Amino acid sequence: MQTAVNVVHVQSVVSVLMLVGVLVASTLFQQRATKQYRRLLDEMAPRVKSTEIFLSAERYFKRRECENVFTSGPHALPVWLLIFVVTACSIGTYFGAVFYGEKGVDPVPSFVLGGAYAIDPAGAIENLHRYQAGTAFIGSMAFLGAYLWVIGQVVNRIDNNDMNPSTYYFLSIRILTACLVAALARHIIEGIPLLRGFVYSEGGKDAEFPVGLAIFGFLIGWNPALWIQETLLRIGDLIKTQIPSQRWPQKQDLPLNLTLLMLQGMVPDKIDRMNELDIENCQKMASENPIILWIRTAYTLELILDWISQAQLAIRFEGDTFYKLRAVGIRDIFSYGAAISNEQSLDAISEKIGVPKSILLSHASSMLTCPACGRLKALRMALLPEATNKSVGQLNEKDCDSAGCCG
Repeated sequence: MQTAVNVVHVQSVVSVLMLVGVLVASTLFQQRATKQYRRLLDEMAPRVKSTEIFLSAERYFKRRECENVFTSGPHALPVWLLIFVVTACSIGTYFGAVFYGEKGVDPVPSFVLGGAYAIDPAGAIENLHRYQAGTAFIGSMAFLGAYLWVIGQVVNRIDNNDMNPSTYYFLSIRILTACLVAALARHIIEGIPLLRGFVYSEGGKDAEFPVGLAIFGFLIGWNPALWIQETLLRIGDLIKTQIPSQRWPQKQDLPLNLTLLMLQGMVPDKIDRMNELDIENCQKMASENPIILWIRTAYTLELILDWISQAQLAIRFEGDTFYKLRAVGIRDIFSYGAAISNEQSLDAISEKIGVPKSILLSHASSMLTCPACGRLKALRMALLPEATNKSVGQLNEKDCDSAGCCG
């Protein structure tokens, strides 16, 4: 018995230490990564440093500098709040069974834990005790599910340099919400025969243990919002009425999912790396800062610039039209801008993709006012060798008379 109790003590302490360890590791990682990033930025060519994209990258990393999350002003309170919430829930999770397992201890009636069993104080104490223990059980499973989700979120946000003070508040509220939703679900399960039959075995709730609560609790902890929405939908079905909400768009009205597979060179392992950085489609890729991606990945700056320029063209056309342009050598926003700035190629492109010339010319004007396109063009020119850069500039002045030239 003593060994079992010691194991429980170790589990409760380890759960808190694991979270603290992840937070400490995130602080050290961010500090070292920031120094490495700053060194790489300092070593870039002077012409690249003069671009707006470079200045944006500098601001990006400066905004994410943090000395110590446990003592710095904005981070200290939310971090310690998260540690307190995890500690309190760990105590309830790992030692709740010890309290309910003690003999001779009458439970304190609680509407939150006991539900309808707490209404009648003269009722059977055993039933109230069992029911409240079941509520504590599903709440404990919800905490474990939420705890694993929080650890995964912390690791993911560390990789994306996205840990800010409000994040810790959000994680704390997420854990508490999961526990409260699990307690509410416990009472709803008792009121719906189908769900109660799933939780309890055929012997009846007084004869068997509600082992199904572990499944419900863990799933609720992983995503409490989903279960709230599903509960409202089922209640609406039960009372045969529609809960007021905005109607969903028709399938044909939804935007096309511009997957990264549309880009040349995006093989599965590279897509997985982009997904780790929260880049899941062409729309997100088109607005990314290439210098930031270069610093945070193993790919060359030229390759990343090529992917982003392809993505900027992909978001302007549907899939079939995009592939028609690629078939005639127009594979990125720069070659497209150069093509629509030439009268002969403009006619050919209009006929090839079946889009009026007036629409194509309007694209040229929109590209001039697109911040991502303009900054990307400036970086592209800055990466060219100085001699090549001068010759390209002379070519643009001579041949590109259109005000909408973006090539």
